Amino acid sequence: MTNQDAVQKDGVQEALDRVPAVHDPSIYWDSLNQVSVEQDTLYRHNIISATRDHPAHSAFDMLRTRLLQAMSDQGWTRVAITAPTRGCGSSFVTANLAFAVSRLEAVRSIVLDLDVRAPSLHEILGVAANDTMSNYLQGGVAPEDYLQRVGSNLAFGLNSEPGADSSETFQNTMSSDVLDELQDLFEPDLILFDMPPALEFDDVLAFLPNIDAVLVVAGGGVSTAEEVVKVEQILSEVKPVMGVMLNNASGRATL
Repeated sequence: MTNQDAVQKDGVQEALDRVPAVHDPSIYWDSLNQVSVEQDTLYRHNIISATRDHPAHSAFDMLRTRLLQAMSDQGWTRVAITAPTRGCGSSFVTANLAFAVSRLEAVRSIVLDLDVRAPSLHEILGVAANDTMSNYLQGGVAPEDYLQRVGSNLAFGLNSEPGADSSETFQNTMSSDVLDELQDLFEPDLILFDMPPALEFDDVLAFLPNIDAVLVVAGGGVSTAEEVVKVEQILSEVKPVMGVMLNNASGRATL
C-alpha cells in the first residue's frame, strides 16, 4: 500500500468513526447541495418519469414496484444497470427508474454514474458534476461534498470527465471502502449504478463484488438474442440477474 492509499484509507475510516452510536442519516441528506433540474432538459432526454407527460411512464412505475419488492424480499440495496452494447439506453432506464422511485417519499435513492469511460447522466440532468467519479472512488472527496440532491430523497453522483482506468479503480479495495462509507452514512434504501456495456470492457465484471444484483437493458433493434444470452450467462455466474428489460424506440421499458 502506498502512502497515498494509506492516507485515503485513513480518511474513510475516520469518516466511519464519526458515525455516532445513534445515527441519523437525515443529517447527511440535508447537508447535500440541492440542485434544480430543468423540466425542458428532462423532456429533451425522454426522462418521462419526471415529467409524466408520456403515458409510458407507467411502465417505469411498474418496474419500480417490482424492483423494490424483489429487493426487499432479498434484503438488497445495490443494483447495477447495464446493457450488452452501447445504444441500448441503460442510462435512460437508470434515470427514469430513479425519478419513478423518488416519488415514493419514504424511499431514499442514490444514483452513481459508473460509466466512467463515457459518462452521460450529467448531460441528461443538465447538472455539472462536483468532481470526477474516479477521484470519489479513490477517497479523494467526501460523499457529502460529491453527491448532489434532487428533491428530498434522490441524490446523484455525477461524472463529466471520461477516464480509461475504470476497471482498475473498481477493483481497488478503496472503492469498496468508499461505497461502504456511503451506505453507512446515508443509509439509502436503493443505490443504482449506471454501468457501461457489459460486453465492451471488463468494467462491469470488475465491479460486481460491490453490488447485490444486476438489471440488463436490451435495446429494441439494437441487441441480438445472442448478446443478451451471453450477458446473462457471464453476469449470473457472479451475481443474480434480476431481469432483462426491453427498451425500444417508443420510450418504453418492459421487464
